[in-house]
Amino acid sequence: MAKGTPRRSPLLLVLGPAADLDEVRRELASFELVTAPSTAAAASALRASPIEAAVVSAEAPTAWIVELLAAIDRIRPGIPVLAVRHRNAEESPGWRARGVGVLRQPLLPDALARSVSAVLGLRT
Repeated sequence: MAKGTPRRSPLLLVLGPAADLDEVRRELASFELVTAPSTAAAASALRASPIEAAVVSAEAPTAWIVELLAAIDRIRPGIPVLAVRHRNAEESPGWRARGVGVLRQPLLPDALARSVSAVLGLRT
């Protein structure tokens, strides 16, 4: 990047049901977002855009995370995934081995944005 060129904000993929995405958009307003209301849309976004990380909303079914991880393996291996889950929601034992970060609700204000920044900072 040339000196003086403003750094663009990281491009994040946000997966979740359409009704749940508005809140996530507000929480991640400082990032450039590509939203996907289905795993098929997420896979398409992974192919079409330089996605740097993925965030899964709390309302996304557990199966969607498994499908997203498979799509990432095929299309853009290695990008980090953060999954927001309800306090008692199911969590696959394989997620930890895959490096999926799990954030449990209720989240403190700005916790999601700080977590995304931390994950992206670890990769630089």
